[in-house]
Amino acid sequence: MVKRLGHWFDLRPDQADPEDIDEAMRSGSRVKGTNLWVLMFAILIASVGLNVNSTAVIIGAMLISPLMGPIVGMGYAAAVADLGLIRLAASRLGVFVLLSLCTSTLYFLVSPLDQPGSELLARTQPTLWDVLIAAFGGAAGMVAATRRNFSNIVPGVAIATALMPPLCTVGFGIATRRWDLAGGALYLFVINGVFIAAATLAVARLLKLQPLGQIEAATRTRHRWIIGLILVAVLGPSVWLGYRLVQGELFQRAAREAIRAMESASGAAVFNAQIDPAHRRVVLTVVGKEAEERLLKLAPTATAAAGVPGTHVLVRRAGDELPDLGQLRREFNEEMSRLLSSRVQELERRVQPLEAAASAASAASAASAAASAPAAAQLTPELRQRLEAELRALSPAIAGVEAAVLPSGRVVVVVSTQRPLERGLSEALRRWIEVRLAPAEVDWVERLTARKR
Repeated sequence: MVKRLGHWFDLRPDQADPEDIDEAMRSGSRVKGTNLWVLMFAILIASVGLNVNSTAVIIGAMLISPLMGPIVGMGYAAAVADLGLIRLAASRLGVFVLLSLCTSTLYFLVSPLDQPGSELLARTQPTLWDVLIAAFGGAAGMVAATRRNFSNIVPGVAIATALMPPLCTVGFGIATRRWDLAGGALYLFVINGVFIAAATLAVARLLKLQPLGQIEAATRTRHRWIIGLILVAVLGPSVWLGYRLVQGELFQRAAREAIRAMESASGAAVFNAQIDPAHRRVVLTVVGKEAEERLLKLAPTATAAAGVPGTHVLVRRAGDELPDLGQLRREFNEEMSRLLSSRVQELERRVQPLEAAASAASAASAASAAASAPAAAQLTPELRQRLEAELRALSPAIAGVEAAVLPSGRVVVVVSTQRPLERGLSEALRRWIEVRLAPAEVDWVERLTARKR
């Protein structure tokens, strides 16, 4: 049975020749014009995806990014004892990282969107699970890179290890001076890079690739110590952050259990519960003073029974909370949109009879060309004043109206507005003025003026 398992997991049958593996590792570590251009475009795509919170765009950028090449090259070089390739890959990685940071920072400096979305925030709090993803992804990538035939593993590894989004998030933090976001994202990039290289080294040793250089025993021992210290230094904070994440999840689970017990024992209905693991605090929203008193009385016993003693429980009655400004803003915008729509419909209803009357008058005219001159001649100052008064009555946004008759007989009406008119409202007013000055042909012009302070 053990022999059969060993045959199933044997990586030697489809392993590429050592020369081909070496060439693939070195080509990925080189800085070429193509690699630099592809990297710059990938960084811009990832930055846009993070800026607009689009997961699909971010995945596309990760698939075309050449960032993984120098990292895998360093792990391979350490496995085959090639110090020259280690220095080459490290220097190329530095160039890639610097170009990525400059490109993403410049983009976020000119972007009008400066609020971090969920995709950006997701790259700022790395934990132990990110270490595991980087290690397993790097191992899978090295296995794929040493096969003779093309493998579909590489795109999945690029998506899973996610080297580019953290660098773009660092650029966002620098551009917006959010150093907490920049620090967390940079730490995630370091985690991914270090453990991808470490997994590459481990897989290369497992495949027993032949050394390409000679290293003294003392130097080899020193390098092992350095690699071990780097792994421990990078792993330590992620373990602590992972521990805090687990403790927060456990606290939320226990707090929800305590809330259910308090509701059952008191008979009160909790309409909203806010759980804050960082400060070990629970805020409950209820209706009625009696429910508030019963829940406060049961809180110490319920939280202790759920395994979270000492939790600070606050109970608020509905209506005491601060208003949700975002919800109020959305409701205000919806109401304004509804009012504007009804106003436009009302104007259209008022214009339709005028259009019908104009059609009848036009049909009764003997000739439209002969009628345009008398219509133009009737554009007196009194008529201009009435037009301005009527247009202002139809829309308070109109600040002034000017009208002039061209030698051809066309009438030019220039409307000054304090703000851009809605498309429907502008079209309705234009049709109204054509009816008002029929049968003359009318040119409608809108001019935006500064508001009076």
